[in-house]
Amino acid sequence: MTFWALLFLVLFLSALVAYLGDKVAKWAGKRHYRLFGLRPRQTATLVAVFTGVGIALLSYLGFLLVFRDAREVILQAEAIRAERDRLKEQRAALEAEAARALAEVNALRGERGALLQALERVEGLREAASRELAALREEVARLEARGKALEEALRAREAEVRAKEEALRALEARLREAEAELAQARKEREALLGERERLEADLVALQGRVLDLRRSREVLEEEASRLREALARVRQELAEEERRVQGLLVQARVLEGQKGQLAEGLARLSQGLYLGEVRLGPEEGPVALEEAARRRALLLGFKGVRLLGGAKGPGLAVLEGAGYEDGVLLVRARFYPEKRLWPAGEVLASATFLNTGEPRARAVLLEVGERVRKRLLEEGVPPEYARFPTETDLAQGLLLLRGRSGVVRVGVVALREVWTVEPPLLAFRLLGGPPGPEVPVPTREVR
Repeated sequence: MTFWALLFLVLFLSALVAYLGDKVAKWAGKRHYRLFGLRPRQTATLVAVFTGVGIALLSYLGFLLVFRDAREVILQAEAIRAERDRLKEQRAALEAEAARALAEVNALRGERGALLQALERVEGLREAASRELAALREEVARLEARGKALEEALRAREAEVRAKEEALRALEARLREAEAELAQARKEREALLGERERLEADLVALQGRVLDLRRSREVLEEEASRLREALARVRQELAEEERRVQGLLVQARVLEGQKGQLAEGLARLSQGLYLGEVRLGPEEGPVALEEAARRRALLLGFKGVRLLGGAKGPGLAVLEGAGYEDGVLLVRARFYPEKRLWPAGEVLASATFLNTGEPRARAVLLEVGERVRKRLLEEGVPPEYARFPTETDLAQGLLLLRGRSGVVRVGVVALREVWTVEPPLLAFRLLGGPPGPEVPVPTREVR
């Protein structure tokens, strides 16, 4: 039922209680009933009050009968409170694990920042090279346009020469050979712009034959000389620009090589990259794994992920990097099925020894812890969870043995149920009972 429906029901019941209380009070007052020796008015008031109480009680019972969820919440309040306490404990353990994972993520972020800075420098150099190459291309286009302008000027000069030749038609008979050579020179000039020097030689030869056109030819020579000088300068500038372009291409190839080296470095770094664990429910599988891996890879600066293989819950999947390809992180999942191993209070390993001091106690505790770690790994607990004893556990074990001399028996006890999909809660404890094979003498029960 929605909030507005429930509000409407409460208002309706309130109006019904008020209405029926008033009616019953009037009815009792008109009949002058007396209860417990009270006056009729007081009796009517008492009847109205009891009527309201009865209606409210019936409404509450009806509410419990209609709303099954509310009835279950009220009747199971103690069970819900116990479940809330248990969830608070799990939350504290998860927050500690999250703090450790955050420290590792910060370290990886530092490495990723260094790599990103290197990539940004490479991209900056590449963009600068691209901009300079574009500027060079624009300069080449400008020089080509300038060459075309010079060619247009040369064509204009040739048009002036043709105008002067039309004015000298009287000399066509004597200048026919010169015009043929000049036409040949024009064709060669139009076909091969680079052979300006040969055109100059042809013009000099024509000057010896055509004395009347000397002045105009001299003007043309000067113009051609200027054009040749301009063309030589243009060629020199083009050669320099080509050399600069070659240098930039060499730099671009060097940058490409550096980029390849950075890509190889990223591939090596991504091998074995720890991305954390994912708890899979009974119906969850590769889709949930890939989504979790994608979120964590995006936080590390990768473009995306590709999951290699998969798994289906219930269980725990440990995500690890398996390579780097085209900006995509390859991810492999180690899957550990959900399984209950030992109940709370189970002794996973023990040792009986003669306590002669802290060095001996430390050696025995480390040996017992190593046996526990191997047993956890054999039962299918992830290596990330099979890290017993830590320095804190070892310090607590040494504190238990401090001040105790003689033969003692120590063991590793599960403080809660041990599952394959969550970090085990273990601790060193002093044990009683008969001695083990380490010290073949009787021992007393530890109290």
